[in-house]
Amino acid sequence: MRTLVIADIHGNLPALEAVLATPQALKCDRIISLGDQVNFGPQPREVMQLLSRLNAIMLRGNHEERILHVDAPEYAGYNWVLQRWTHSQLEGIALEHPLDHTEGCKHFTHGTPGDPFHLIFPDDLPAVLNSLPDGVTHLFSGHNHTPWIVEHHGRIACNPGSLGMLEDGYGGNAPFIILEESQGRISLSPHKIPYDTTALKRAFITTGCAEAAPQMARIVLHTMLTGEHQATLKLVRFISSLGDLGDREAWRRADALWRWREPLSTADYWNNLKEELL
Repeated sequence: MRTLVIADIHGNLPALEAVLATPQALKCDRIISLGDQVNFGPQPREVMQLLSRLNAIMLRGNHEERILHVDAPEYAGYNWVLQRWTHSQLEGIALEHPLDHTEGCKHFTHGTPGDPFHLIFPDDLPAVLNSLPDGVTHLFSGHNHTPWIVEHHGRIACNPGSLGMLEDGYGGNAPFIILEESQGRISLSPHKIPYDTTALKRAFITTGCAEAAPQMARIVLHTMLTGEHQATLKLVRFISSLGDLGDREAWRRADALWRWREPLSTADYWNNLKEELL
């Protein structure tokens, strides 16, 4: 049995299509996606439809969990406008997937078992592995956008890395894991491939994502193109220093002061991309 294990696609369809076209993925019998299939990226609907057509096992990440409660008062501010746009693209698409999936000695989840919001780091893994139920030797999780395969006292933690928003310092790369099981043995093979970033940039414009959430879409695209670690969080913290995150004007003020990689206003940035790509 060969399984393609992926995580954190975040609406990045070109990255997903690139992975699915690899010889390694084409030889797989099935797909398991560890949550956060949607949000941030411009094609959440297309990602979900493609995974559904392929009968992928999909788990619920923290982004699916938030989108299921998009009308809650805490998500009313401008800082959640991209989440609301994503929700609008997903009419009729099921998001109530399970939080966890267990098969014998293997446990699949998004953050940690039962908690898609719990962000773990490599230093946390020994304690997390020690807390697994008896008989579980392999933990597969996402949420943290950096890949790892860590062994501790005979147990293994595997994070394939974010397929759609890999924070590798380079950008434009999509990671995945091939899980192979034969005669009771388990082997894990990590892979990473480049994808079509021009198609990604074009999708931000043509889907209306950039128009709906200009500044947030720009920093998300920046992360996808550069792999810069925590770029989105850095911008959010900067905006918080200027005012209320839920205030559209705070985002506009930050846009004028933030040191973007391209020394342009966000409006000019998207207008230039439109002229270049459309």
